[in-house]
Amino acid sequence: MNLDAYSAELAAAMEAGFVRNPNTGEHCQGLADAYMASLAESFLPEDIEEREEYDRLVAWSLEKRDVSPGEVVVTFNYIRVKAVRVAMKVARRRGEVGQHEFL
Repeated sequence: MNLDAYSAELAAAMEAGFVRNPNTGEHCQGLADAYMASLAESFLPEDIEEREEYDRLVAWSLEKRDVSPGEVVVTFNYIRVKAVRVAMKVARRRGEVGQHEFL
């Protein structure tokens, strides 16, 4: 499978996760990581800002916080969903996902 087909398949899987659950996407965090990594060699100039935002959000999600145990997971997931939405914006611009209102 070539890299473009691989990226497109990852984007389609992310899109399907948001179709199942428009608020958080189902099982999209790992897909978004793989999708953004698959584009590392072929980022378009207009994707650079989103790549930087994605990386910033992922790093932020991994920072240690002084919150209660339940809040750790909620905060992590909230930030990672924001990162997934950035990856979906890149996929939409590249024509690999449809135009959905939840993105």
